[in-house]
Amino acid sequence: MLPDWPRALGTPQLSGVLKAQPEDFVVEEVFPVEFSDDGEFDWLWIEKRGDNTEYVARQLARLAGVQPKAVTYSGQKDRHAITRQWFCVHLPGKNFPAWDAPETETWKILRKGRHRQKLRLGSHRYNRFTLCLSALEGDLDDLGHRVAQLSQGVPNYFGEQRFGHQGGNISACQQWFAGTLTPGRFERSMYLSAARSYLFNTVLANRVLDGSWNTGLDGEIYALRDSGSVFSAERNEETLARLASGDIQPTGPLFGKAGRLVVSAAAASAEEAVYSLQEDLCVGLLKHGLSMERRALRLIPQDLQWQFTGNKSLELSFSLPRGCFATALVRELIRYPLAS
Repeated sequence: MLPDWPRALGTPQLSGVLKAQPEDFVVEEVFPVEFSDDGEFDWLWIEKRGDNTEYVARQLARLAGVQPKAVTYSGQKDRHAITRQWFCVHLPGKNFPAWDAPETETWKILRKGRHRQKLRLGSHRYNRFTLCLSALEGDLDDLGHRVAQLSQGVPNYFGEQRFGHQGGNISACQQWFAGTLTPGRFERSMYLSAARSYLFNTVLANRVLDGSWNTGLDGEIYALRDSGSVFSAERNEETLARLASGDIQPTGPLFGKAGRLVVSAAAASAEEAVYSLQEDLCVGLLKHGLSMERRALRLIPQDLQWQFTGNKSLELSFSLPRGCFATALVRELIRYPLAS
C-alpha cells in the first residue's frame, strides 16, 4: 500500500471522482510538427481511448508488418483516458497507404505525414490536460480556494499509476533485488522506474512537511523552469527571488550513481535520511547501473483554467511539462478513490 503523501494545502475538504469515464480525462501532446514530406518515417497523430501506448504501438507494428522496435513514441499516455499523441513507424524505402484505413473502436489516426526524422522518447515538451472532477461532496468554497492556489505550484509527486496497483511494483522490485523474483525485461525497467520514483516521492514528502519543497535548502541543486537544466547556487536573495517568480525550482533525486553535480549541506542531509531507511532500493539501483538525475520538486501548471459545470462537477484544464502527473494537482483539490 502506498503512503498518502502529504499535501501542500493540507487534507482536502471535498471528495469526488476522477476518471468516472475516459472522457473525464483528456490529455494531448503539445508538439507542433512540420513534415519534410520525405524520408523513412511515417508519423501518425492518434487518438486512443482505453488502450495503453505500448498496445497501440504493437498494433501499428502488426499492421505495417514490422518489428515492434520499429514503432516509437514520445511519451506513455494514460490508458483510462482520451489521449492524443504522435507515433512513428520506420518504413525505409516505401510508403504505407493502408494508414487511410485503420480505425478501431478504441483508437484512430487523425493526421499522418512522412518525415526524415525519427520520433524519439521525450521529444515533446508539454501535455495539455482537460479533466472533469465529478460527484463532488463537501465544501465547494474550499475547492475554489484551493484551485486559486494551484498557480503557485504543487508538490511534483509521481502519480500512483507509476507504482502499480496498491504499490505492487515496489514490492515486486524489492523481491527482485532480494533474488526471489526474476522479472522480464519490460518488468525490470518498470520496477527500476518505480523504485526511483518512490525514493523521490519520499524525499519530497519530507520536504513538504518541513516547508522546504518550494523554498530550497542550503546545498540545493536547482532546475531552470523552461529547459530543466540543473545547477548549484547559494541560497541568497537572488536565488529566493527566482524561486518566488517560478524561474527556478528546487530538485530531488532520481537515485543512482553520483555525478559531477551533487547536493551538499542541508539538502544532502534531507536525502541521506531517506536513503538510510531504503537501503535495499538504493543498493539495487546502484547494482543495475543507474546514474543520479534530478527532478523538480515543485510543479507549476501553465494556462490554468477552471469552471464549475454543475452543482457537483468541476472542469479543469492546464498544461504540464512532460513526465509530470495531473494527479499531483488533483490530489490537492479533492480526495478520490484510486483506480483498481
